[in-house]
Amino acid sequence: MDFIKNYTMSGWVKMPNYRLNLPDYSDRAIFEGLVNHLIHRDYTVMGGEVHIDIYDDRVELVSPGAMLDGTQIQDRDIYTVPSIRRNPVIADMFTQLDYMEKRGSGLRKMRELTEKLPNFLPGKEPRYKTEASSFFTTFYNLNWGKNGRIPVEEVADRVNSTLKKYPVNGEGSEKKYPVNNESTLKKYPVKNELNKPVGRTAQRIIDMVISNPMITREKMADELGISLDGVKKQIKNLRDRGILVHEGSDKAGYWRIIVKQ
Repeated sequence: MDFIKNYTMSGWVKMPNYRLNLPDYSDRAIFEGLVNHLIHRDYTVMGGEVHIDIYDDRVELVSPGAMLDGTQIQDRDIYTVPSIRRNPVIADMFTQLDYMEKRGSGLRKMRELTEKLPNFLPGKEPRYKTEASSFFTTFYNLNWGKNGRIPVEEVADRVNSTLKKYPVNGEGSEKKYPVNNESTLKKYPVKNELNKPVGRTAQRIIDMVISNPMITREKMADELGISLDGVKKQIKNLRDRGILVHEGSDKAGYWRIIVKQ
């Protein structure tokens, strides 16, 4: 992971009240890929190893060993591939280290983690391929286009175009229910606190969530060196501001940064 991080990049853009990282790849997705290749590789192939190849536009992981049932992974639906462990002892050890889940969902998880990044583009999902005796996982650089690295300003504009993609309905609530000149809000305007900077601790939580959307509150507290209640307070603040949401169950769900124009 250190090798991959040293040879890949991450841009960022200044939002009104926080910094939004725009990494080339999902750190956690690549971590899941490495775990998957180390667990499922064929260790009977003498001289074989897990290769990490880094190119401008992609990162490829290659390991000895095709699918155990003889099928080609590129012809299968990754959401229905059953978990068959070639090396159950190694898999059990990695599970105890909390590097993977017992139910085995690495292929699906790599895709979902990548899709959670704010600069994700359809078509840049991780791809899987098997050949006679090798398994390939390819991660595509989210900040790389046909003409090379995309300027961070262009990436930021794409990320920040939510309202352009999904314009507000012309018959929205403001037209249906116009504000009365003598309304309560005009008499007693509410002070807007949402554009104040989120603070250092909240910013670190945002960075953690982008790096690993699966991170738990307990892990956040451990890395930040604060109490679990302190983390919950920061998360509530980010949720109230409309920056952070959690999708799915507490155990198997993901955090997501909501980008508003």
